[in-house]
Amino acid sequence: MPAIVVCLAILIAVDAGVFRSGLFESQLRVSSPDFPDAKLALAARTADARVLYVGDSTVLTGVVPNQISEICGCGPGFNGAFAASTPWLTRAMTEQLLQYEHPSLVVIGVAPWDVDDAGHFVDSELAHELFSPDALAKAGIAVDPATWIDAAVARVSAVYGDRLLIKEFLTSLMPGARYDESQRGYYAVPGSATSAAQLSAEVGRMKAVHPGEPSPAAPGAAVITSLVHELRGRGIDVAFLMPPVHPATYAQNGAFIEQGDAAVRALAAAEHVQVIDCRSSVTIDDFRDLLHLRPSGATAHSRCVGEALRARTAG
Repeated sequence: MPAIVVCLAILIAVDAGVFRSGLFESQLRVSSPDFPDAKLALAARTADARVLYVGDSTVLTGVVPNQISEICGCGPGFNGAFAASTPWLTRAMTEQLLQYEHPSLVVIGVAPWDVDDAGHFVDSELAHELFSPDALAKAGIAVDPATWIDAAVARVSAVYGDRLLIKEFLTSLMPGARYDESQRGYYAVPGSATSAAQLSAEVGRMKAVHPGEPSPAAPGAAVITSLVHELRGRGIDVAFLMPPVHPATYAQNGAFIEQGDAAVRALAAAEHVQVIDCRSSVTIDDFRDLLHLRPSGATAHSRCVGEALRARTAG
């Protein structure tokens, strides 16, 4: 019994002294910024951002805040995007990022698939990082008992609640695995998938995942609109960013992309939001796959975004 008491006392001391005190977060290092908890931890240490970039992996891999800041004269930025984000997840992520960041401008990546009229909020591991069980239930998700129990344990034990970040911290200790925080949230995905077969397979997946038609009245568009209103209510300006996509997307799914472009522009016009379109700044050689840029492409794209923001500031 005394041994159990001692172990319990040690666990409570570690939980309070290391995790709840903020010590762990202040010393945290990650191997990848590509999930919400990691982005929030990074944001806590880069609270000087004047421009916040949010969205899915097209923003994550296509927006280099340092490159933009060199040109725009709009101050430092932070890339708060992550892969597989949706309008619902992007709104929740932005709201949480604003606990740390105090931007004057939020640039929202809005792609054709974000305004697919068949889109809806779905349950996922990412959603569980950003939404409480109560919020999931209110959104119409059937929350199983394990999720409620998991959230209750996380509230009691910060060690358990931070388990994803603990795993990331341990992974970052491996040689060459530590994420360079000076990149301010930008992430270059390694590898390449640009063969004709690989691109066709990705287009097929796009069609399967997004079977509807883009529309400014789509559920995702309504979520984006609500985020625009919320940000403006906080005194924060907003712009939309249209992500570059590989030419194969236009060749094999052109109608969807073109309708999506029109829907995004209609949404922007209705809300009087500037659209930043730097797709022409990249070439076919700048893509690592169907939707993501190589570092060369990210640099070219970001410099174009910087010019657009500089013109915006000057205007």
